[in-house]
Formats: sequence, C-alpha cells, structure tokens
Amino acid sequence: MIEPLIALPILADVLLLLQILKENSFFKYDGSFCSPASIIVPIRGEDPGLELNVNSLKNQDFPCSYDIIYVVDPDQPWLAERLKSLGVKVVVSQGDCSCSGKIKAQLSGIREASNPVIVFADSDTFYPRRWLREMVRNLDKYTAVTTFSWPDPVKMSLRNLIRAGFWTLGFESQALGGTFLWGGSMAFRRDFIDNEVIDELSKEWCDDCTLTRIVKMRGGRIAFNGLAIPLNVYDERDIGRWSARQVVTIVKYSNRGAKAFLVIGSFMISFILLFALSLQWIYLTPLLLWIAKNFSRSRYLGKKSIIPSLASILGLFFGWVTLIANFRRRKVVWRDVSYDL
Repeated sequence: MIEPLIALPILADVLLLLQILKENSFFKYDGSFCSPASIIVPIRGEDPGLELNVNSLKNQDFPCSYDIIYVVDPDQPWLAERLKSLGVKVVVSQGDCSCSGKIKAQLSGIREASNPVIVFADSDTFYPRRWLREMVRNLDKYTAVTTFSWPDPVKMSLRNLIRAGFWTLGFESQALGGTFLWGGSMAFRRDFIDNEVIDELSKEWCDDCTLTRIVKMRGGRIAFNGLAIPLNVYDERDIGRWSARQVVTIVKYSNRGAKAFLVIGSFMISFILLFALSLQWIYLTPLLLWIAKNFSRSRYLGKKSIIPSLASILGLFFGWVTLIANFRRRKVVWRDVSYDL
C-alpha cells in the first residue's frame, strides 16, 4: 500500500507528464496562410543586442512581402538615427491617449502600417528566421497567433539566473486557464484591429492583456505556436521591481492562474522539506520533471535551453515568494512611469 505522503509526489509526477504531453500540441501547427505583413516594434532606449534584434527581423524566411516599423519616443532622436543607420523604417510615437507609452507606440505604428497582417514584436528579442512565417500561417484558422520567448541572458549573474528561471513561468499561463497573448509576439489580420480595439487600447497600459481580453470577448481563438519561440536578450539590473511588475500583472489579469501557482509553489516546497526529512528520492521527482518540462518546451534551442531549464526551479520558488509578497499590490512601475491597476 502506498503511504499517503508518497502518493503526493506520484500524483504531481502524473500531472506534470500530462502537461508535457499537452504542450506537444504547441509544436504541431500546419497552416499555410500567407499575406503581406507589417512588423511593429515599440522601442525606448537601446536594449542589449539591438543590432541582432534588427537583423533577425530583416532576415526572416517569409514567403510573402513584409516591412518593419520601429516606433521611437519623440525625446529620443538619437535612437531614431541609430535605427535608420541599421536600415529600418522609423516613426515617432505620437497622439493623445491615457494608455502606456508602449501602447501609444503600437497605435502609432498601426497608423503607418499598410499591410493586411499586423505583427507586434519587441526590441529586446532575437527572432529565428521562421518566426514570422510561423506567426502568420495560421491566421486563416485563428483570430490571433502568439508564442512566448525563451530567456537568453547576456552574462551569467545571480539576477540574470533568477530572471531566466522566473521567465520560464510565462509558459504556465498557456497550461492554466487557456491561452494568453504575449506582447513580444502577436499576429492579427488587420481587420481585427478595428476602431473598437483601438479605443480599448487607448485606455489601457497592458497591450497583451487587453488584446487577449478582446479576442476572448469576441469568441475568437488564439494559437500558441512553439515553433516560433524567440530569444529574450537581457541583462537584468533591478530584479525586484521587474518581478513585482510581472506578478502584479498576473494577479490582475489572470487571478485564477495566480492562485493556482500559489498552490503549486506550496507543494514544490513541501516536497523539498519532505525529502530533507526522509531522504526518499521520490519527493524530488516532481522537481526533476519540472526541469524536464522546460527542456521539452525549448527543444529546438540547443544549448540555449540548458541554463533557463535548470534555473526554472530557482525561478519557481522566487516567483512563489514574490507572488505572496505582492499579491495585494495594485501599483506597478514600467519605463519609469507608475500605473494603478
């Protein structure tokens, strides 16, 4: 007879294996839709690897035509000149809205875009050559297509390792409570972004949260394409503020997922404590499967998969503590601007 406590890690193992099997569907999209696209990239300041970001977008293996629009803030003319020297179109963010600076830039880019497909990207990300093709090819079957980036720190530091592990938790939202858009990779057909969408965005600070809400409100479907996973290039300087902003956003826009994560984190910590008390290896198997799950997600990234997958345990516990500490917080600071949620 299995002891009651031994049954807990076995149950956790089964659930993690089922999640890994479920996430295999992220890599099995087979659409063939293609249409000229406009990639809109809001940018403020020069991110690490900016030239790599620009070149990765300029060299997409996309069978249809596309253009790239970088949107800069009016107080950063030096950045506009830097981007022009790299050979991309640059427009200045403009217009009045009560939205965040990023959304204002996105709306400015939409006004400049003329193609029937709109794709949003980030300036701190390296995009594989098939990214745009994978983002667009299922828009005949889905309202929107998204993916989530994989962390790629520019150097090994404790802050960067914590962020790498924490970042992998973004995949959990795709397994808990449905599919959510990620702002660094979102594709839509132009007719979806109508006046209602523009009006809604003009009042919000969170672009992907707002667009996810609208897609679901309209009864649309979101495809999460694991074949399009890009690399988020970063060198974290303020892990406390950054992580607090992430969890406050999760609590606000995915409260059920936040509560589920509190339970998951509690179980994982209990498994470590039970192992320390009993020295029975069975209590460590859920943590090993948690790491294996992240290796599975990043299967096509080669050696880039290793560090974040291993750090995912560190990120799991750091995220759990951060979530508890900020669960009732309703203010975030983003790009030096404070927002009340």
